[in-house]
Amino acid sequence: MKKYSGRARSYETQNLRNNVRRRKTKRIVKTRFIISSILIVALVTGIFFIIRSINHQIDITESPSDSFVLSPPPIAQPTPTPTPAPSIAADIYPAASKNTAPSLFDFQTHIYVDNVEVDQYKRPESIAFSSGLEYNALKGITTYRGNNYRDTASSYGFADIVEGKLTVLPINKTTNSIGRWRGSACTGQPLIITWSSEIRENMTSLYDEFRNKEGFTEVIVASADGSIYFMELLTGKKTRDPINTGAPTKGTPSLDPRGYPIIYVGQGLNPEGSTTASNDMYFRIYNLINSELLYKFGASDKDPVAFRDWQAYDSSPLIDAATDTLIEPGENGVLYTVKLNTQYDEVAGKLAMNPGPMVKYTYTSSRNSKTGIYGMENSAVGWRNYLIFTDNIGMLQCVNLNTMQLVYANNLENDSDVSMVLEEDPNKERFYLYSGCEYDDSVLGTDNTVGTCYARKIDGLTGEILWTTPFKAFTDTSPQASVDGGILASPILGKAGTTLGGLIVYTVSGFIKDDGSKTALVVALNKETGDIVWKIDMDNDGWTPSSPIPIYTQSGQAYIIQCLFGGTIKLIKVDGGSANVVDSISVRNQEAEEANSFEATPAVFENTIVVGSKSGHFFFLKIS
Repeated sequence: MKKYSGRARSYETQNLRNNVRRRKTKRIVKTRFIISSILIVALVTGIFFIIRSINHQIDITESPSDSFVLSPPPIAQPTPTPTPAPSIAADIYPAASKNTAPSLFDFQTHIYVDNVEVDQYKRPESIAFSSGLEYNALKGITTYRGNNYRDTASSYGFADIVEGKLTVLPINKTTNSIGRWRGSACTGQPLIITWSSEIRENMTSLYDEFRNKEGFTEVIVASADGSIYFMELLTGKKTRDPINTGAPTKGTPSLDPRGYPIIYVGQGLNPEGSTTASNDMYFRIYNLINSELLYKFGASDKDPVAFRDWQAYDSSPLIDAATDTLIEPGENGVLYTVKLNTQYDEVAGKLAMNPGPMVKYTYTSSRNSKTGIYGMENSAVGWRNYLIFTDNIGMLQCVNLNTMQLVYANNLENDSDVSMVLEEDPNKERFYLYSGCEYDDSVLGTDNTVGTCYARKIDGLTGEILWTTPFKAFTDTSPQASVDGGILASPILGKAGTTLGGLIVYTVSGFIKDDGSKTALVVALNKETGDIVWKIDMDNDGWTPSSPIPIYTQSGQAYIIQCLFGGTIKLIKVDGGSANVVDSISVRNQEAEEANSFEATPAVFENTIVVGSKSGHFFFLKIS
């Protein structure tokens, strides 16, 4: 057990690598035409020609009708060395400040290797995540909010937008049910991927129609009905048989960022329908070549090292490509890491996995032990060899993945299911985290239905809070509903050079207006100050955990898609200091026996939007 009495420290750094190509081409072409004397005797007249031998260079200019000239090829220029993106110096790393030392919160941490506790740990191969832009080797969306920085907000490519209109495509795929569960729950974001021809042709689980289809892009959705569904982005056609996991998924799975045909998916609910039973809860890994199970971990009862019985896995995992390591925070308060020892032969289409020891991190603090509340539901961010996350009591933690030591911690006051966004600022040699929390009365030990939630900017190197913006929110405490209000959706960090640049956008569920009524609020804050720049009333008083999604045109015009409870989808046009809803559609009763309500987060691939509903329907929309 590690009890924190002083400043945490880390000695891990990341080497920066640059590859430079040089190419030099030289070609000398010389042509020699030798024409010898030829004597031709004809029956009628004798004709002979004597042609002198002529040597000349290929650059002699003659009429095209008189000669064949071989033009010299252009001299190939050396490939320019790309200018590396600015980055934070390698010798800068997170460390606790006087306000974020773990000892201030009475943190006690434990490290286990295959359930045997150890005093210290050193990972045999050092983890060192690259930047968010370098996380994926694939064309598409492979994890919740896009990468290890969670900063692409599940949006890929540029859209060609003229009118700013939404159209629902005539595609409706329906899930089944398991126990009381069906459809797409929170976070429930689709994955969208364009497979390479080499991988696609070896996928025996893929229908023949798509195995040989160039440019084929696949949509993958894990449902609360216990299945993983596969559809073509272009047509919505079923592309392969669903994978039946036998267990409901609430969160968002991940594809392997190396391009390996692997999907990682965490169970979110008990299959019998219980909201409290923790039996038979697992995290699973499937081979997408043949849809076979490669590996699973979890427990038939509970993890023996966990402080909490409930052991679901809603977090969208990260995979460190260089060390082949899976990283998954659990709702039981355990951080799981395991080297997978993956063997993948792309040519032969063979895939195998032989995982090594499971390395676990557990913790308790004065706040956790007092309330008995543990667990991580958000998808953690990874910066170099550090994993940063918040938990269900609102404790922020930064863990060194190579030593499994807690570096810093902070109290964010309330339940934080929000997946943070990480932003680097190389000019200031800092990185920042944008977080949010809900208003959960049980965390605070009250029965009040109205309270305060917070949007925050945090110094990623120290865990210090840089600014806080409060919002008043409603939480339904009735046994029939019992849902929390506040910030449950993950924010959008506006892309520089667009009309969203300089903004951080949040969705607040159950926001209390001046007249006392409640609504869903989309609000943009100045990322430097936290001041409100603009806000839009979504005119919807239902629970709104669905995260907003940005859509960008090549010219830099930004739009936002917000899906709402009750089946409404709104398109917001952003013009820097202002924004307005330009289109709104409702699919509440479309092709459904029950209302199409949205809890899940959509994904955007160029001009196509995909989102699943609680009713079990998947919707494909075009923006024009």
